[in-house]
Amino acid sequence: MKGQEFRNYKQSLSETSEAHLNQLKARTVIALNRLGHQKFFDEPGSYSLENWMKGVNILLDDFEDKMGTEHLTQEYLKKRRELTERLSRPIDVSSIGRSISELRQEEGEILRKFHEEGAKTASKIDELKEELARVSAELEEEKERLSSAVEEQDSRSYLGRLFGKSSTPAADAAEDKVGELESRLQVLQGELLEQHRHAKSVEQHSEPPWADDWGRLESLRGEKKGLENERVARVQHTKEREEATGSIANAISAIPASRGGSEGEIASSS
Repeated sequence: MKGQEFRNYKQSLSETSEAHLNQLKARTVIALNRLGHQKFFDEPGSYSLENWMKGVNILLDDFEDKMGTEHLTQEYLKKRRELTERLSRPIDVSSIGRSISELRQEEGEILRKFHEEGAKTASKIDELKEELARVSAELEEEKERLSSAVEEQDSRSYLGRLFGKSSTPAADAAEDKVGELESRLQVLQGELLEQHRHAKSVEQHSEPPWADDWGRLESLRGEKKGLENERVARVQHTKEREEATGSIANAISAIPASRGGSEGEIASSS
């Protein structure tokens, strides 16, 4: 009877230990999957691959201590070594850096072109406004002269008008000048309107060649963003980390939680 109780107790203890180890395996696999998809900030002093490796090693060291060396398989140990080897390989991203630099240079040239054209148009608008103000003031002065000349003309004697001298040289000159200034004013207003339209076209990139340049600029930014993401992914070993942690997680899941594993599979048996 006591022998049966001991066997039952031993079986219960074994089942409890097995459940505990299965929970340990599950927690570790979940943590590895999370670490495998972890993203870094590409900034100096931020969380880096070195910090990540330290976290993974702490996790796996803790797992091994709690699991016990007698449960660790050769496959698991192999996958852990491979993780370190894969992530210690140097990554050359110099070609990507050169490509990004070239895209930035072209992007800068287009932006400089927009800026220079915008500044030139703004300067032209200011010049036209100044000339409009000057011509408008001069026109008002000439209109006053014309009005005075007409008054003087109207005050001439009836005899002067009788002989066909209905105007004076001053009135004629003033009238011609007023017509000239009014014509100039219309031209300036048309030019100012055109410059405003041009400025809007440059600002909104609505017409060639600005629309074409803006399309190229957006394309450059898309290419640059793609290359920057690729560089970050390579430097951070994004793909390698995901694959390596996935392989270790699979190896952990395959570890028997009981001592009944086949000989040669358990690391301590080799």
